[in-house]
This record gives sequence, C-alpha cells and structure tokens, in this order.
Amino acid sequence: MQNPLRNVGRNDPCPCGSGNKLKKCCLGKPSAELVAAAAPGDAFAVDEAADFHDGDGPIRHYDPLVEPDPVEWLATGEQQRMDIVKHYHRHARSNAERSTAHAVVHAVVENQIAAGDELPVRRILSRLMDEGLDRHEAIHAVGSVLAGHLNELMREVKAGRNPEGDVNAPYFAELERLTAEDWLNSG
Repeated sequence: MQNPLRNVGRNDPCPCGSGNKLKKCCLGKPSAELVAAAAPGDAFAVDEAADFHDGDGPIRHYDPLVEPDPVEWLATGEQQRMDIVKHYHRHARSNAERSTAHAVVHAVVENQIAAGDELPVRRILSRLMDEGLDRHEAIHAVGSVLAGHLNELMREVKAGRNPEGDVNAPYFAELERLTAEDWLNSG
C-alpha cells in the first residue's frame, strides 16, 4: 500500500481538498479515515458511494442531490450530520473555504427541510428547484440567506441590541424573495 501523503509536507495544503494545512487536517489520522486525493485503485482512494461510518445514527451517507429521509436525518446526532456533510464535500473535492462552517450551514438547512411544513424552507427549496437549480444549489442558495441572517443577528447582539419578536421572521421573508436567478447572479 502506497501512502498518498508521502510527498506532502506538514505545512502544504492537505490533498483531501479541505483547504487546511496537512498538519491541521489528515496528518496522523488512521489510514481508514484518510480522504486523500489518491489515484483510482490506490488503497486510500475513496469509493464514490462510500458511507461514513463514524457515529451510530441511521444516516451514514449524504448526497445533497437526494433528500435524506427526514425521520432518519433528525434521528441522527447533530455532530454526525455535520460530519457526513463535511465528508461528502471532501470526497467531492469541494474547495469550500471554512469547510466546517459550510457543513454546519448545510446540516442546518437539511434540519429545516426535515422539519416539514412547520417552516417554509422545504417549500422554498422546491420552488428554487422548479426555477432550475439542482437540490445542492438550492441548499446553497438557502444557506447563503441563512448565513447572512445569522451574521446580522450576531452583529445586533454584539452591538448590545437584542432582537425583539420572532428573530427568524426576517430570514423567512428574505427566503420568500429569493429566486434562482438572483442567487445565480449573486456570485
């Protein structure tokens, strides 16, 4: 078995695509956990349909193009949800900066979708997909609004202002205004 990290220095970018230095990412992980950028057939290569086996929840595989079963998603521990989302993006060689924050936002949007009709997120996601986004893009569109909303809430608290009333009302209102075209043109 050849080590795919053999030519990577501690301060070099990790070959898993996380954007972190090797020493902060995959260095020292057991070979079974490495999600290295290995050649097909290499013992460290990750199978496209690989499951994530840490944790004991019912969800062990995540594909943002396929809606997870809501009951199983919510029965899976919060940390495992974030881990399987992060695992998906590493495997997909996503260059998402701040991969943990990216996974958290993904997981929160999936949580909101799994809540069903009690929140407007499932309906908004469906509308964005009808407008031409695939499910993963629609999650990113909703997630961008969520991240902006959380950032604004944090600014309010930092400024010593405690938001009154339903703190999620501005988030839901912005989601209602969100269109696939606007999101695609935003960046």
